Amino acid sequence: MHHRQEKRMNKVKAVLLATVVAVSAAVHAAPVTPNGVLLTKSPLPADHGLSEASAQYLIRYSSLDGVDGKTPRQDSGAVFLPKGPAPQGGWPVVVWTHGTVGVANDCAPSLNPRSARDQQYLNSWLSLGFAVVAPDYAGLGSAGLHHYLNARSEAWSVLDSATAALKSFPLSNKLIIVGQSQGAHAAFAASGYQPSYAPDLHVLGTVLTGTPYINAHTTVSDIFKTTSVTSAGDPKIPYAYYIFLSAADENKKLKVADYFQKQAIADVKLAEQLCITPLTKHVMEQRLNDKNSFLPDFQGLLDSQLPSLRYNTLKIDHPVFIGIGLQDVNVPTAMQQQFAKDVQAAGTPVEVKQYAGMDHGGTVNVSLRDSVPFVYRVMAADK
Repeated sequence: MHHRQEKRMNKVKAVLLATVVAVSAAVHAAPVTPNGVLLTKSPLPADHGLSEASAQYLIRYSSLDGVDGKTPRQDSGAVFLPKGPAPQGGWPVVVWTHGTVGVANDCAPSLNPRSARDQQYLNSWLSLGFAVVAPDYAGLGSAGLHHYLNARSEAWSVLDSATAALKSFPLSNKLIIVGQSQGAHAAFAASGYQPSYAPDLHVLGTVLTGTPYINAHTTVSDIFKTTSVTSAGDPKIPYAYYIFLSAADENKKLKVADYFQKQAIADVKLAEQLCITPLTKHVMEQRLNDKNSFLPDFQGLLDSQLPSLRYNTLKIDHPVFIGIGLQDVNVPTAMQQQFAKDVQAAGTPVEVKQYAGMDHGGTVNVSLRDSVPFVYRVMAADK
């Protein structure tokens, strides 16, 4: 009797073991969703949309974490289709890479109404027959903290949004990557990473305004140097908070008190939640600038972040339009001019236009008078 029970128990154990092995093998064999696949799409709320769009969608798509370079993730964005029937082959695409909005999840452009400036700008492209694919970037509208100005993270998220949209909407693989401010940084980074990360995308040109340029020699004073009286606030101070928060998300040992003066310390915590408009308003009201915000060690923090903030290359294989507002305070004009000079020296075909009297935001729509003809030329050259 005991012998028969033992045999039955051994059989049960064998079956259980085989089941565990089979399940384990199935789990390990389960395919990981490749990057650039549309996961969901839903109608975008009307107040988050654009008046020139015939249809507009909130999308989620698969991507890879550009911060660690390996972890699968899901990012979000929006897709806007022009009015009228799609041309044969699909709509040409403007991949719109937005400017600074913050680092908190709910600052994502797809979750909020677009600014009047951006609505005007994007409606212009829609009215010209371009679909607009507008990624939020990793950490905006998706899991985790957004790593501000991390070039690879921006680039991969942008490129995967375009790949996902091309597979799922009536779009042509004729892309123009268009960005302003942080978005210009994201657009140029995406153009640099595209040949290796998303070689199937056909990018015809890149359009930039208000472009940040951080290289191996960038100092705190290059970015934040006060250009007016020392008692005035600097609208760039939130950028410093975002850079610190991004660094601290990777290195939990970083202490805010090692890099910021007392007056600014509380604001760094505030920057985790406040989007850029209210945060900038607060900074200006508090008259915060480089003189009363930073400690000397902030340069060391910036130095430690340079590898993630820099472009992977300055040589782009397609034409690049660079618009510069000569009254830009948010991204110093001299920085933008040096960027244009270095990109051209690297062998990139560049068209540079400078706009007298235009500040950071004002350059965006004014530049259309030059960037639209530029785009038409690069599209004509592709035929």
